[in-house]
Amino acid sequence: MTTWGEVLMNIGEMQRKLSLWAERDKGRKFHGLFNLICREDWLRLACDYVTQNAGSKTAGCDGVDMSEFEGDLEGNLGKLRMALQSGSFVACPVRRVYIPKTGGKYRPLGIPTIRDRVVQEAVRMVLEPIYEADFSQYSFGFRPNRRTMDAIKCITWSTQEIKKYFWVIEGDISSYFDTINHRKLMRLLRKRVRDERLLNLIWKFLRAGVMERKLFRDTKLGTPQGGIISPLLANVYLHELDKYMEGYTALSRKGKAARRRTGQANYGYARYADDFVILCNGSKEQAEAMRDEVRNFLASTLHLTLSMEKTKVTHLNEGFDFLGFTVKRNMGHNGMKTKVLISEKGVRKHLE
Repeated sequence: MTTWGEVLMNIGEMQRKLSLWAERDKGRKFHGLFNLICREDWLRLACDYVTQNAGSKTAGCDGVDMSEFEGDLEGNLGKLRMALQSGSFVACPVRRVYIPKTGGKYRPLGIPTIRDRVVQEAVRMVLEPIYEADFSQYSFGFRPNRRTMDAIKCITWSTQEIKKYFWVIEGDISSYFDTINHRKLMRLLRKRVRDERLLNLIWKFLRAGVMERKLFRDTKLGTPQGGIISPLLANVYLHELDKYMEGYTALSRKGKAARRRTGQANYGYARYADDFVILCNGSKEQAEAMRDEVRNFLASTLHLTLSMEKTKVTHLNEGFDFLGFTVKRNMGHNGMKTKVLISEKGVRKHLE
């Protein structure tokens, strides 16, 4: 009889293989992934991860919470596995609730059913090792072993006095999670996945719809915030922006020096989910030109809208807010330095 420790080792080994294969062959398209999701041990571990989540006590639109699901755990996982294998699995609509933000505003949050969460977790366990081999070093949000302060460190490293990245573009994508184009996302997934059963499963989740106060609404765009697989899919989508910016950030030292000699600017970049910052070591006009360039790229390639009202071009001396911190250049003991402070909004949120 296989022990739980052996189950963890077997799945971990499979994930390491997926990561290694993806790292070694950037053009490889994976197939047979759906079979992994249907494995009994895979679903059991996915369920275990969902149970550990603080939101497991919250029911989806079917009213079933984790304690009830675990009342007949083997039976429920068995039914789930059979539904997946037979192709009869249907994703339930997401229950939409609203959580308060600072300033009296509210953020929509989607709550999938427990069974859907288990399947989404199983999908994440398959896809994450593959896409982690592709994702940019400048992407920090919702990724294993990466956190908010890593993004802040990336910015402070770029804003060292000698580098002169003094102009800042504060990127703001309008309603990002609600406007992701489903068909574009599926095309991006097909760059790595050649398993139609898995792609069809993801499509079911994207098109499952939303239940809000007993009213059903179709979902033709977006990935609901709150879904387990949504952050990964959102990162797959914005990876295209990361790659675009690497055309500037990945230049060699000689390449960057050559640009400066011809009067062109160089750029730094960091992204955390849908929040991103672009740093410019040229003029304000060059920073504004880059903002327009990114706006056009997002619109033409990803069908996203950059909010020009909120996407400010700010000098580092004035400071800017990012991920709950204020990053600002001012005088220190040994000259001008970049300092990181908790933002006023973050302080107010903590005091509320």
